[in-house]
Amino acid sequence: MIAEVGSNHNQDLAMAKRLIETAGDVGADAVKFQLFRADWLYPPNCGLMDTPMGRVDFHDILRRFALPAGWVGELKAYAEENGLIFLCTPFDEDSISDLASLSIPCFKIASPELNHLPLLRAAAHCQKPMICSTGLSTLSDVEEALHAIRSEWPSCAVVLLQCAAAYPLPPEQCNLNAIRTLREAFGVPVGLSDHTSDHETVPAVAVAAGASVIEKHYTLDRKLPGPDHSFALEPNELKAMIRTIRDVGSMEPERRIASVSNRLGEMRVKTILGHGRKEIMPAELPYYPNDKRSIHAIKNIHHGEVLSRENMRILRSGNLTPGLHSRYWQTVLGAVAVQEIAEGTGIKWQHLLWFGESNSDLVTA
Repeated sequence: MIAEVGSNHNQDLAMAKRLIETAGDVGADAVKFQLFRADWLYPPNCGLMDTPMGRVDFHDILRRFALPAGWVGELKAYAEENGLIFLCTPFDEDSISDLASLSIPCFKIASPELNHLPLLRAAAHCQKPMICSTGLSTLSDVEEALHAIRSEWPSCAVVLLQCAAAYPLPPEQCNLNAIRTLREAFGVPVGLSDHTSDHETVPAVAVAAGASVIEKHYTLDRKLPGPDHSFALEPNELKAMIRTIRDVGSMEPERRIASVSNRLGEMRVKTILGHGRKEIMPAELPYYPNDKRSIHAIKNIHHGEVLSRENMRILRSGNLTPGLHSRYWQTVLGAVAVQEIAEGTGIKWQHLLWFGESNSDLVTA
């Protein structure tokens, strides 16, 4: 059971420590934070976005709620004092280095980063186990991510988490039968990263469906300001949820679905289990593909300028048009722009390729 703080510390160290204490008190196994920098997540001009806080400048929100990197060592020590495994999600390669230096037990990869292949390879290079959420992803996306990880470290132990990246997620779109699909397709343990507001039904069904890990956002108070509070569980709900999943987990596996169905209702459980195909769910469509990573200009790039790590980055798009998939990062590095590329623009092949008067006049920059 991973108690997910996310950004619910509100850049308040005392609140972060109270959240750790709460996770320990209610019986979680691990507590998880997120280590990100706004400029390495979204372009500064990504625009206004709809959030639980209303329509806001999302880049500014990220900057205001980012975990200070200097806190991580202290929070890890405090979590361990409270009997908890300390986990933290990295969102860029510097964050991976910071966390690796603290000997964290594994890396957790967030759903939008599952297609950030250079990030996955950097994490795998540290030779630590990885927990990967699979929201906003198809089965082939998951396959490509696992290939990237194991191309760097073939024996990397991976846990996949079924996830639908919408906040909050309607329970009927959880598609928990995808837990079995992922397990059978890739032969790895599978759990659930749960973004519903439900604290009992969905986690219970997930365990009955074979989940080995449950990750759930929690907060001290849902009324607090911030992007993650409104859909998170409060302490008493988190405690009740953990008690429920422990009860279901203590049953013989073959009895779990029947027991949960008897208690919660067969049709309700069937709806939550869903069709089992690993695909983009309807609630995720407003976020797809703009919440996935792609290649963006981070400053104005002029005609004839060489593309480099100084003028482009693999970012989420926000309200901007997505660029090329991160699988093309090494191809694009060193290419020459054949036209002006404005800051924030998703870099496309037409920025790097010139088509002459005939189709045969294809010139690569």
